[in-house]
Amino acid sequence: MTCPDFCFPVRHFSPAAAVLVERWLEARNPDVVLIEAPADASGLFKHLVHEHTKPPVAVLAFTTTRPVRSVVFPFAVYSPEWVAIRWALDRKKTVRGIDLPALAFLEHFKPEDEEEEEDEDDEEAEEDDAPEAPADPTRTLLDDPYKTIARIAGDLDHASWWERQFESLDDPEAYRQAAFALGQQLRVVAPRDDALTSQRERHMRWALDEARITKVKGRLPVVAVVCGAFHAPALEAAQALSDAEVAALPTAEGVLTLMPFSYERLSSQGGYGAGNQAPRWFEQRYWLGLAGQLSAAPARYLSEAARQLRLEGQMRSSAEVIEAVRLAEGLASMQGGHAAVLAELRDAATTCLGQGDARVVAKALRAVEVGHAVGTLPKGVSRTALQDDFTSQLERLRLERWRADKEQNLELDLREDRSVKAAEAAFRDRDRSTFLHRLDVLGIGFGTTAVREQAGTSKELWRLRWSPECEIRLAEASLIADSVEHAAAFALAARLEAAADVGQATAVLLRAAACTLADALSLALSRVQDLAVEEAAFAAAAAGIDDLATLLRYGSVRAVDPAPLQPVLAQLHLRACLLLHGATVCDDDASRAIRLAMDRIHDATFLGEEGVDPERWLDAVAQVSHSDSRHPFLSGYATALLIERGRIDDEDLDREVARRLSPGTEADIGVAWFEGLVQRNRAALFLRRALWACLSRYVDGLDDDGFRRALLYLRRAFATFPPGEIRRVVAILGELWQGGGAELAAAVERKLDQAEVEQAAADLDGLDLL
Repeated sequence: MTCPDFCFPVRHFSPAAAVLVERWLEARNPDVVLIEAPADASGLFKHLVHEHTKPPVAVLAFTTTRPVRSVVFPFAVYSPEWVAIRWALDRKKTVRGIDLPALAFLEHFKPEDEEEEEDEDDEEAEEDDAPEAPADPTRTLLDDPYKTIARIAGDLDHASWWERQFESLDDPEAYRQAAFALGQQLRVVAPRDDALTSQRERHMRWALDEARITKVKGRLPVVAVVCGAFHAPALEAAQALSDAEVAALPTAEGVLTLMPFSYERLSSQGGYGAGNQAPRWFEQRYWLGLAGQLSAAPARYLSEAARQLRLEGQMRSSAEVIEAVRLAEGLASMQGGHAAVLAELRDAATTCLGQGDARVVAKALRAVEVGHAVGTLPKGVSRTALQDDFTSQLERLRLERWRADKEQNLELDLREDRSVKAAEAAFRDRDRSTFLHRLDVLGIGFGTTAVREQAGTSKELWRLRWSPECEIRLAEASLIADSVEHAAAFALAARLEAAADVGQATAVLLRAAACTLADALSLALSRVQDLAVEEAAFAAAAAGIDDLATLLRYGSVRAVDPAPLQPVLAQLHLRACLLLHGATVCDDDASRAIRLAMDRIHDATFLGEEGVDPERWLDAVAQVSHSDSRHPFLSGYATALLIERGRIDDEDLDREVARRLSPGTEADIGVAWFEGLVQRNRAALFLRRALWACLSRYVDGLDDDGFRRALLYLRRAFATFPPGEIRRVVAILGELWQGGGAELAAAVERKLDQAEVEQAAADLDGLDLL
């Protein structure tokens, strides 16, 4: 059976098919062009020929109920379907999609637990019995049908086999017949007997029959169909759906829109035909094919690779490029082909331009093959109001150039720029920060804040990267509100409602300030006040104090009024002082978290904020320091805090050290106290020889079992010391021991060999110290 005259079978993202289908359409001159695309997306096709539309773009369908489900149908400039759509619309022809509606796909891939909820009057299913999520609908829909044939042919891989057999064809009829024959064979060796494939092909047949009997200008039309090679044989063999069956197709409640796509995303799209692994390069092949210069493809690829290497500072000569071209052609002839495929071009580049090291050319080849192209759409074209708001904000804030599918850094100074006159320009960086924080709250994924070397300033460092996933999340966020601002406020309100302690509430307060959302800030502050009255968790109170102190300290750059925050901070600080003594009765694991909480409060206490009483905090710390019933690590740490603030003189410290490290003290208690003590202000501790003398006498007096237990805490304590401080400890002990300092220093500096490590492990009776 030969290919029907009305059909052009293709592989999605085949540049050769894109070139040849246009020639075939010119020769056939159909009245109606049908393509393998969702039938309900046909109304969007007119936007694809807009002068401001630049591929890659995609049709996005998503549900309007949560959880949001979505499916994407991307187009590139070298997509045969894209070429067919533009050909038809440029000539005022009718063009329609003939595949199942996108909303029918979404309904088909609805998770089973949703169906169960509907059948059971929305009864909540048991979490443990929830079924596995179905396969990604986009990938399932666009499954690659060529892998089996490639394996049988014994080529490098299925992409190389297709490229070798089809991408160098220059005759539309030869391509049509070869692709149709391939589709026939695939239906034999790799049949798809699932209900979805059958329903899709029956819908295609129904759409074809409808087009054939619907008169155009008073006569039956000439019809042309562009579809995947696998489905082409079914266009005449499949039984069409009836009109009643089409009308009864189950569909999800959803929205169809257009969205920019990217070559980065396309290159990682699994199972979607030729071109997705190297979209930029396949676009180049498309333009070369249109110009009739496909024979120049190897030279173009390798020349661009050499240029990229030069941009990286690696010089490559023309002679190396020429040798690489010759090698690629030689590799192609060894495989029985007359044109080098992508895999052979990569091998030639690695050998001749990378001197055999793939790592040398990896970045350059990715630039040649994938690039950073991101599509664009005209303003207001078939998008949600929130997506339009996002685009307009990008333009207003001059962030368009960061809308690229590659990571870029952006540093913002939130202070007023007094070198400009316009108010909008003076606070542009602050407005950018507000916008990016709002997107972050919504989980769009466009940017994340990075840690700067100089913390606590009025500057921010953002890492930005736009991807098609960002556009999908924007579409999903449109279910919340019509603007980024209102959607962020709604998201913060939901977080605030879920906040269970002061720390979670003040985290929302900080985000509301960063997002410049006055109403959300007021609500969050009220929630913090309510929770602060009965807050019983010391760590949560500490987190809240830290957040409030940060906001009071740097909130002025965002014009945050400090007056309402100060009494809340004072109230929460008082609460933390009362909670400290009880919180320090805990186990070893919890003691680490309590120590970090003490750090937060201690640092915030001495910022000079109104209503915060440093003396009250130091009295609470002193209670922990002097108590024998608190966790010894935290008692030691409290002592270190008091030393730092000058609340313990030398005599009192020596007396406390002697008491804590006395011979009658249990090993894990005494050394844990020492571990806490040395967490801060070590420079001052190095000057106190009595401390180290007590420690030395204490350790000397331990029996074998006590020594082993003490080692756990000693190792953990000294593990935080940098090498320079370790040397100071060695020098102090050498002085105390009055000899042997040189030998001790040499022993500390020397690395143990494997035999010594094993012997030490045996001596320590299995303790995991090494």
